[in-house]
Amino acid sequence: MLEKLFNPEKVAVVGASRHEGKTGHEIFDNLHHDFKGEVVPVNPNAVEVEGEKALDEIPEGTDLAVISVPAQITPTVMKDAAEKNVEAVIIVTAGFSETGETNLEQQIIQIAEENNIELLGPNVLGLINTENAMNASFASKMPETGNISFMSQSGAFCTAILDYAKAEHIGFRHFVSLGNKSMLNEIDLLKKWRSDETDAILSYTEGIENGREFMKEAEKTSRKKPVVMVKSGRTSKGGEAAASHTGSIAGSYQAYQAAFRKSGIIEAESNRELLEYGRAFAYQPVTEGDKIAIITNAGGPGVIATDEIDQHGLELAEFSTDTKMKLHEFMPSESTIRNPLDVIGDAGHNRYKKALEAVLKDKNVDGVMVLLTPQANTEIEKTAKTIVKAEKQTEKPVFACFLGEQDIKKGVEILEENNIPEFQDPVDAVKSFKAMNNYRKFLETDRNYSDVECDQKEAENALKEYNGYMDGHKLLKAYNFNLPMSKNAETPHSAEEAAVDIGYPVVMKINSPDIAHKTDIDGIKTGVESRQKVNDVFKRIVDNVHHEKPGSQINGVMVQEQLEGLEIALGMKRDPQFGPMIMVGLGGIYIEALHDISFGIAPISEQEAEQMIRELQSSELFEGSRGKEYSLEAVKDAVIRLGELALNHEEIQEIDINPLILKKDKAYAADIQINTSI
Repeated sequence: MLEKLFNPEKVAVVGASRHEGKTGHEIFDNLHHDFKGEVVPVNPNAVEVEGEKALDEIPEGTDLAVISVPAQITPTVMKDAAEKNVEAVIIVTAGFSETGETNLEQQIIQIAEENNIELLGPNVLGLINTENAMNASFASKMPETGNISFMSQSGAFCTAILDYAKAEHIGFRHFVSLGNKSMLNEIDLLKKWRSDETDAILSYTEGIENGREFMKEAEKTSRKKPVVMVKSGRTSKGGEAAASHTGSIAGSYQAYQAAFRKSGIIEAESNRELLEYGRAFAYQPVTEGDKIAIITNAGGPGVIATDEIDQHGLELAEFSTDTKMKLHEFMPSESTIRNPLDVIGDAGHNRYKKALEAVLKDKNVDGVMVLLTPQANTEIEKTAKTIVKAEKQTEKPVFACFLGEQDIKKGVEILEENNIPEFQDPVDAVKSFKAMNNYRKFLETDRNYSDVECDQKEAENALKEYNGYMDGHKLLKAYNFNLPMSKNAETPHSAEEAAVDIGYPVVMKINSPDIAHKTDIDGIKTGVESRQKVNDVFKRIVDNVHHEKPGSQINGVMVQEQLEGLEIALGMKRDPQFGPMIMVGLGGIYIEALHDISFGIAPISEQEAEQMIRELQSSELFEGSRGKEYSLEAVKDAVIRLGELALNHEEIQEIDINPLILKKDKAYAADIQINTSI
């Protein structure tokens, strides 16, 4: 797959310039000096480029053409490539859809599609393959060889990563700038890299177009090797604010987070973190558990690391009795034999060596973090070599954190050259352990999807002419949601009759498709306990609507059984890239005040539903408090059902079920708001 793009025998650089500083010159220069295959310059205005005869057109036998000419003549060059049976093209040139020239971009796409050309770009930095020393880009640096593959939608981000990587001896296998992604995109590279020798995949993305296909391929890839991504635009709301609670809270970034979690993608928050995670995954085995040991020659950094381990849901490993006995044999008397293990400030490399040997053999330890501060007796370079040797003799991940700058430099270089992940701060090391632990959990977790029974005909009838609460009530009933007794009243008298049938106390609320937030206009009243109060509340609610929302359609006032329990919010927003995004959180008025919410992409498995609930800060309330007992199963069931409902009815853009009232082992959908595209 993509063989000629990554492993061509003959490359033509179209627009190869004689003048240094020109993009075409830099690309040709990179290939001319290092590429193991044949490279030819194409420039009708030049006799030769760097001693190589310049050609007027792409020669026969070319596998890959790298195009760096003005955008307006690029289609002509593409036609020449097609006539010469070129199988792969990289268009470095900018000035296409990113500047509004969509027709120009469509021309090159059409030529590529009609001639089975693998097209990367346009508007890219280029492509680097260290296996054959092919730097088909205008990047000034060739990265060291390694087994990390990288892709980025931003060319500038590529150059920053290359600079970081060069300084810290991080090697790459493939390095790809995606640009406008007119044809080849993240999906194509995920397919390629999951089948080759790549150990870890890193990516920077500004947006995914085919979200559902991306999730499917990303999950397949994540099951084989780790995928780490940075998503830019995390604060974007992704469009106009919608009317429902769910719509106003769920932005595009939440959709990406949910999609990443479903796909097993590890999210990084910065380019530094992206490289740190990538280095950890590529160089070290994944932890088999969450128990971490700390070896340090200073108490302060050990305390910082301990705090971070606790805050990130990891555990300090409890050393076994055998390990403690071994440590007692050589540790100073003033040292406390526990985790974090302080080997004291006068520790030389030999004490670190013995400590590492003892701790790494402990079955209670899943990973080790070695901290070092440069003190008078610290043997920095020897300790670095000791860590390298210990790492080669274990199957557990070993991270190092040498604190400082100048004094530790040579020790850090030893670690980096021997593929030991080295961090400037213990906080960053703990985050990488956390990323490993999350990835391990993903690999160990199966996905079970429940069969959701529904009355499809009844659901379609409810949506056919959707007109407010009662139709929403019918839709949820078709999907077997638990619902409180509810009756719509068009007059005060009919409201009184409904209350008598249901039984006091009752809840009364406006029934209008135009009003999403009933509490904002005093359109809802709980604890209505008498016939006279029903009459008064009916009139007050209607008056409030006329005053606060004049012109709103009023279908009546709902009279509903009053249920006491934990109020939960459940919602759905249809994301343009990833489809139905399901939300769960604490309900009532608290959802927007506290923002304690979690998202998942439908369909929702049983495991995903539980994970969504467990990650809420208020999740303990779902299990009961102050003597009240609730069942998480009822909430999980509602989350799964809503996901299935959303998948089956694409005309629904948003659903807001607030509150979903949890009573012991049942969850009742007490209110529903739906926005459709009809």
